[in-house]
Amino acid sequence: MAPSYQRNGASDRDSGTRERSRGSQNPGGQPLWLSWVQLGISSMLVVLFLVIFGKVREQATTIGELEQKVRTIENERSQDRTKAMEQQLESMIQRLQSVEQVGDQLRNVDRQQQALKQDLQQLRNTPHQAVEALEPQSSPTPTPQPANPGRSSILPGSPKPSPTVVRPPSGNF
Repeated sequence: MAPSYQRNGASDRDSGTRERSRGSQNPGGQPLWLSWVQLGISSMLVVLFLVIFGKVREQATTIGELEQKVRTIENERSQDRTKAMEQQLESMIQRLQSVEQVGDQLRNVDRQQQALKQDLQQLRNTPHQAVEALEPQSSPTPTPQPANPGRSSILPGSPKPSPTVVRPPSGNF
């Protein structure tokens, strides 16, 4: 089939003028201004995409920096906590050592006390003459006389005072 404008007997020259008379149309049949609008919107979308992409990268960089700062702060806090815990541990160790020293001293005092009790028990069990024989013979010391001759300083039922003084052995100290 032939185009309609040729059927009517119109020439090719008339068809060319019709296209020009319609104004700005592109070969697809759309007005020319519509393609410019599409091109402008597409360009605007590309620019908007690039701006958003740049902002996202900037935010990602900022977030990374902030995360690094948070890690640094957390590390400082954990170091502070670690230092505080180390100080507490050192003070506890010092206290424990002092408690151990006091315990050792108490054990030594207990041993000395036990030795003194044994020595005292031995002295109580030995006869009175054996104690006098162990004492070096020195000049007898006079026993002091009470100031009131009518009253005795010895209680009834108590042993009579001996002229020698009983001392614990000196080798245990």
